[in-house]
Amino acid sequence: MNQSAKYALTLSTLLLLGMAATSPGAGFALIEQSAQGMGKAFAGAGTDGADASSIYFNPAAMSLQSDAHLDVALHWIAPSAKFNNTGSTLGGVMPTTGGNGGDGGESALVPNLNYILPLNEKVTAGIGVFVPFGLSTSYERDWVGRYHGVDSELSTYNINPSISYRVSPKVSIGVGVSAQYAEADLSSAVDFGSIGYSLLGPATAGKLGLAPQSADGFLRVQGDDWGMGYNAGVLVEPRDGTRVGLSYRSKVDYTLRGDADFTVPPQAAPLTAQGIFVDTDAKAKITMPENVTLGLYQKVSEKWAVLSTVIWTRWSRFDELRVDYSNFQPDSVTEENWNDSFFYSIGADYLASEKLILHGGVAYDETPVPSAENRTPRIPDNDRLWLSLGASFKTSDTMTIDVGYAHLFVDDSESRVAGPTGDVLVGDWESSVNLFSIQLSMTL
Repeated sequence: MNQSAKYALTLSTLLLLGMAATSPGAGFALIEQSAQGMGKAFAGAGTDGADASSIYFNPAAMSLQSDAHLDVALHWIAPSAKFNNTGSTLGGVMPTTGGNGGDGGESALVPNLNYILPLNEKVTAGIGVFVPFGLSTSYERDWVGRYHGVDSELSTYNINPSISYRVSPKVSIGVGVSAQYAEADLSSAVDFGSIGYSLLGPATAGKLGLAPQSADGFLRVQGDDWGMGYNAGVLVEPRDGTRVGLSYRSKVDYTLRGDADFTVPPQAAPLTAQGIFVDTDAKAKITMPENVTLGLYQKVSEKWAVLSTVIWTRWSRFDELRVDYSNFQPDSVTEENWNDSFFYSIGADYLASEKLILHGGVAYDETPVPSAENRTPRIPDNDRLWLSLGASFKTSDTMTIDVGYAHLFVDDSESRVAGPTGDVLVGDWESSVNLFSIQLSMTL
């Protein structure tokens, strides 16, 4: 590996380990693993063989590389999530105080790198380092939905060595193993006024100065863990210019372990005498879902190729978010009840010249969130339409620069989410996402 390639590899790894992710796709999956793929809404993912992102999408397609290949990419993810309160209440009677929270979308720079090395005519090895899942939302601390969420951050970092084998000139198979690290940091306000009324009774709570929404505290939960998974795929080339790929990426189970830190207002201090609302260890089990990807590449002329992709994700694994505390504090449970979802895309490549390829694509991304009752401010998700454009510039015989842009039109949506202290968050969401990607691809 030459010096510039080593520098690019080191830089991307440092960036990857230092940055959080913001989820632009349905749920909190990050499909942004290639700047070239971005330009065509990831149509044909894992079948076109133009870069090394096949390590993520379909390891069998690594066999399309005849030389050592390194990709280093950066993706700027700029989401917007604005809430409009239309009648949030406490106990169905008292209006919930607070504003709309500002724009909850948090922008982030997300890198990835992939390296592929052919070992002989049949066997190709590779390794990818990328962010497969992530989310980040942040609202004002005194907003109307503060009891449901203030800051939410989930980041994953995946190391994915892979190998492919060309069974015949028309069939390749591939498999990879993933070591995946996850860390979460969640916070919300706590209505100690309402809790005091419930646990101590109105008379005692009144003497202490505890009234609903008048004695807010704060809770922050942090945790991390490592998990293991795998991916596998097959690539079939029934004739020249036609490729079909099918791949599977497994689920990854975690038990995130860390701390729960409570900030309790002075008038609510008697509640801690019962051994609750005190700082303690905490854990939460979470599963990153498996997915199946079907990709198609079809060359239709010397200048044109059309591509398509369908991705199924088993989001039904995300049925609840439960935090288990080590002391007498009852579990904190948020019912999610997500559904499985599909991502559909179609795109095209146009060979404008020997040094320039133009890309375009559209996609429809289904939300896994089943209803307004399950649409929390941590992930105010809904169906979205992708429109993408991109270009690949061949700057030399060994180097290509890819750029991609996508705008995601997110359907307007509603929330009617019940909270743990009898509050119900009621309102509308307006959301959108802008995605910008740049990638350096080198043949080594």
